Amino acid sequence: MLVTLAGYVALVVVVGRLLAYLSKYVKSPVKVKSLGDWALVTGATDGIGKGFCLDLAKKGLNIVLVSRSKDKLDTVAKEIEEKYPVKTKVIAIDFTKDKDVRESIESEIKDLNVGVLVNNVGMSYEYPEYFLQVENGEARFQALVDCNINSMLNVTRAVLPSMVSRGKGAVINMSSFSAHCGPLLSVYSGSKAFVIQFSSDLEMEYRDQGITMMCAAPYYVVSNMSKIKRASLTTPTATTYAASVLAQLGTTTFTYGYWAHDLVAFGISLLGPVAPLITHHVLKTVRKSALRKKEKAAAAAKKD
Repeated sequence: MLVTLAGYVALVVVVGRLLAYLSKYVKSPVKVKSLGDWALVTGATDGIGKGFCLDLAKKGLNIVLVSRSKDKLDTVAKEIEEKYPVKTKVIAIDFTKDKDVRESIESEIKDLNVGVLVNNVGMSYEYPEYFLQVENGEARFQALVDCNINSMLNVTRAVLPSMVSRGKGAVINMSSFSAHCGPLLSVYSGSKAFVIQFSSDLEMEYRDQGITMMCAAPYYVVSNMSKIKRASLTTPTATTYAASVLAQLGTTTFTYGYWAHDLVAFGISLLGPVAPLITHHVLKTVRKSALRKKEKAAAAAKKD
């Protein structure tokens, strides 16, 4: 009798969690065009950032593109304007080096009605590695924190005040699936866990002031960072992923962003304490492969 009851309870819990994952897909999202004329996207020249730029432009918003390379920014801006009847503006910033990020953003957007902010810029490890063995670790970790955390804080401080004064706006902060568990990526995963907590707390602070806040934590997406070049069932293109996230804006404060990523997260959650062990094993395998490639490259360089 107790075993049967426990089985029913477990089934109810599983079904309930699955429905919670998928419920956001049947709610009505926020119409981004109603929030302002412009959207600002960091890390805008590649991957998910570029995907957001394209989909937001498709929805009729002018785009402020922020990234490190002026040449890449100009190329993507031209691509957007040729494809959609919108305006673009580019701001070249290196978040790992520039010290006046907030001031620069404020100056560039002071006359723009920015309704949507996407904090997307980020960096990870070259390959999974133990904390003490990361090459040039101190400098690498400082750059990673500046890019993944401080960029988000500074850009949000630059853009949020005008949203609050108008009583409307949306902020999307990009985290990562690794935020939940990232052995051999500890500083990266820790920085992305910060994004989740910061977003949750900021949402509570500003929900009554008309600000829609959402954090997205993608699994694998076709991008330069993931080094995946072809889409698959669980790995969408960056544009497909960005469109999926925007379709959920206002329906949830946290999302994995894509239906298949939700199911992957749900499946992993069922593994309980075994999941981190599996993740660690997989990342150790990736590390070994990366080190072998590095050794071969070094050996080939010596021969030359």
